[in-house]
Amino acid sequence: MKPLLLLAGALAASALVGAGLTLGQRPDERNWRYFPDMAKSFAVRGQAPESLLAGQRMPLAPVADAIPRGAELLARDPSVHGYVQAGLELESPFGPDHPADMARARAVFETYCMICHGPKAEGNGLAVQHGFPAPPSLLFGKALNMKDGHIFHIVTNGFRKMPSYAAQIQPEERWLAIAYVRSLQASAGSLARVESARGEVGDAR
Repeated sequence: MKPLLLLAGALAASALVGAGLTLGQRPDERNWRYFPDMAKSFAVRGQAPESLLAGQRMPLAPVADAIPRGAELLARDPSVHGYVQAGLELESPFGPDHPADMARARAVFETYCMICHGPKAEGNGLAVQHGFPAPPSLLFGKALNMKDGHIFHIVTNGFRKMPSYAAQIQPEERWLAIAYVRSLQASAGSLARVESARGEVGDAR
């Protein structure tokens, strides 16, 4: 008797579901949701009390020394020793076998660097024109002697009046910005050699 009741109940439930699917659906309206938790899960409100969590609040603070997935921990030591080590240990991933996307490199430079360093890295950006202390030109002097790792360290940790851009610029994009600076330095060097040659020709005349 009991199996017959179970079978009858199952058949009745199937009939009801079939009727609902057949008669209740309309193409111009959202279909029925039999299991709404599968479509719309329960969400915890920010800063709301939560008895199951330590501290009773959301969100929880990250665990000490936690490392985000995919993070590249490069040049994280802001000291002079860290600067020296960055120059010795870090190398740009871009080179003859893997050239940088210069269009993207220029976009990174113009987004984050040009405001202070200027469009040609001469240290005459809009911030400088409105009173911010001028950074040194990246086309001559010490910047030419810096290794890519040194510049990466400065972008990551900041230097003097320049703040850290670690939170704004991802590691790959820092290398791209450096590649663009190198291209500006190369262009400036070529122009300087042309001007010097013109001067020598003028003197000879």
